[in-house]
Amino acid sequence: MDLTTRYLGLTLRNPLLAAASPLSRNVDGIRRLADAGVGAVVLHSLFEEQLRREAEHNVRMAAQGSESYPESLTYFPSAVDPGYRANRYLRLLESAARHG
Repeated sequence: MDLTTRYLGLTLRNPLLAAASPLSRNVDGIRRLADAGVGAVVLHSLFEEQLRREAEHNVRMAAQGSESYPESLTYFPSAVDPGYRANRYLRLLESAARHG
């Protein structure tokens, strides 16, 4: 039986969609959902507020101890990727698309 359908401009093998859940937070979970027969997987949302909060935290961490002696700078965390959450999300999308 052919259950192929179109949804939001995409051709899906069937109309079953897996909602955003812990299973869709990594490629292995997405692959398991696809193997179970879902037509598409909805990933968790990435909100602007989360990215702003992370950026503000990174700025505070980078400024902490900036007026200290050079020897003490090793006590502070190394610089963090300012787009960590966004980059991690993009890597998940890329990996899911490659394996899907």
